[in-house]
Amino acid sequence: MTLQNNKNIAREGSGSSIGGSVRRDSEFVARLRQRARILVKKPPTAYSRIILALYRWRWLRPFIFLCIKRMEGNVMFSPTWRIIARIYHGVVLGEYSYAVGIRPWMLPPGTVIGRYCSIAEGVLILRRNHPVGFPSHHPLFFNAKVGLLDHDTISEVDSNPLRIGDDVWLGARVIVLPACKEIGNGAVVSAGAVVSKDVPPYTVVGGNPAQAIRRRFPLEVEAVVAASEWWRHPIEELVEHIDLFTQELTVEMLERFRKAFPPWNERTQGTSRDDKLPI
Repeated sequence: MTLQNNKNIAREGSGSSIGGSVRRDSEFVARLRQRARILVKKPPTAYSRIILALYRWRWLRPFIFLCIKRMEGNVMFSPTWRIIARIYHGVVLGEYSYAVGIRPWMLPPGTVIGRYCSIAEGVLILRRNHPVGFPSHHPLFFNAKVGLLDHDTISEVDSNPLRIGDDVWLGARVIVLPACKEIGNGAVVSAGAVVSKDVPPYTVVGGNPAQAIRRRFPLEVEAVVAASEWWRHPIEELVEHIDLFTQELTVEMLERFRKAFPPWNERTQGTSRDDKLPI
């Protein structure tokens, strides 16, 4: 599946619409289901193994990135890119998540990003500060890479990992400081925000330092969406209810959403499925 083919799919008609939402007629859902199968098509095993082997040579990485875009469309749909991020850079990148202009080596090791996350251009994630309690906070006295010390005198970057939940949106030029350990599921961080503490789920935050602006949903809607963990469902299942995802989820629509996506823990009780890492 090439990038051009993905663009062609995206340009096809989006189906009938009512008030901006997509009508869920059987013919259109069937077309969406077929598109989803194409978009998430896994690359040949031999191809993935070759790409993973070649990636160890840094000078080849720009070429490899172009190959992945050509063969798998883009980072959003690339299982090979997610494997590279995890194996070579210690970054867990969930399915369908993407970061504009950001490569895995630009993210601190230990970073975990959930599914369906949107990370805009210029986002900066920091995992440690200069030690302001030392007589000097200059890196000569805490960072061994500078050359003076044998080992770092403050905690390593990967000892303070950041976890970004599922369906999170980080706006352009957001800065996440080391004091923030987690950005909850469904959260929105406004462009230019400086995040100095954890962000609760389904909360819109902004400013410097970032403060809560509002909740994304009424509490009864938030409870149903959070319990559903819809992002764990295959995308082929999501398109069966495409109209629920293409308009605002009101209290009136809540019962339909609840029936389509009942609480995930009720579906998985008695199973040994491990979904702690969104890969």
